[in-house]
Amino acid sequence: MSVLSLPAADQARSLAVTPENLGAAPAPRGRASWSGLMRLSLVAVPVKAYPATVSGKESHFNQLHAGCGQRIRYEKHCPVHGKVEAGAIVSGYPVAPDQYVVLDEADLDKLRPAKDKALVLERFLDPRQLDPALFSGRTLYLLPDGPAAHQPYLVLVQAMQERHKWALGRVVLSGHRVLALVRVSGRVLTVHVLHFPTQLRPSAAWEADLRPGAVPEAERQLAAMLIDASSQAISWSEYRDETAEQLAALVEATLQGRPIQIPPAEETPVLSLLDALKQSVAKITQDPQPTSTLPRARRQGKKAPRRSP
Repeated sequence: MSVLSLPAADQARSLAVTPENLGAAPAPRGRASWSGLMRLSLVAVPVKAYPATVSGKESHFNQLHAGCGQRIRYEKHCPVHGKVEAGAIVSGYPVAPDQYVVLDEADLDKLRPAKDKALVLERFLDPRQLDPALFSGRTLYLLPDGPAAHQPYLVLVQAMQERHKWALGRVVLSGHRVLALVRVSGRVLTVHVLHFPTQLRPSAAWEADLRPGAVPEAERQLAAMLIDASSQAISWSEYRDETAEQLAALVEATLQGRPIQIPPAEETPVLSLLDALKQSVAKITQDPQPTSTLPRARRQGKKAPRRSP
């Protein structure tokens, strides 16, 4: 591991190595990412949507030239004519090997959905009807937009809570019409963007690879006991991404020339399934405070040892 020195002008623009600039703290609510109407039949509620998750927390590396430390740059390149300017690049849809139909922005605009700015709730469903595999990973908090919107918003929230229902609808986000699920979280409506069902691979093909056979009763009961013993209230503060902190410590140690401390691998004995279940149940039932199934090192905010395969 080495440190590459940049020219003085580039060094002046660099930041101190801290967990804050490698993975910033969660930002405040900020500006709404979408606003419009939430429509249920003839009922229309003005709403605003705010991202439920904080983005941009991944740690990124730059590719550098090992000889001088400068960042590697990439250019658009044609194998026949060399470097190509952005204005000379068009969009081509492949129709055959090395054959394309060129489409301009006017053609593509015809495919874009109308900007109707409405989240239309079409159906209500029991939560058990939804396969979690449909969740795409984008979540928004939906809030009433303006004083007049609060009353119909709260009426809909209470009605959905009483009926234990979620709503399925469609909305245009980022220029694309998407499938959206609306559910109640506390007193707030939460919107989850879903995959379309045709994008979901059925699990039947993988189920066919599973070996048929009955589960031994002793193993089934021990597995149930292990699940029951591990079913405590979850302390969500224990589940956090420590990558930025660990990377900051690694970079700081490298800058200071200190050796990197690598925790020793924890050896896991190879046991039969029945013995593994018995010992697991005995271990977790003897723990006086089984508040977490996380390794102790992780609960202390340190990196847990990696288990050997």
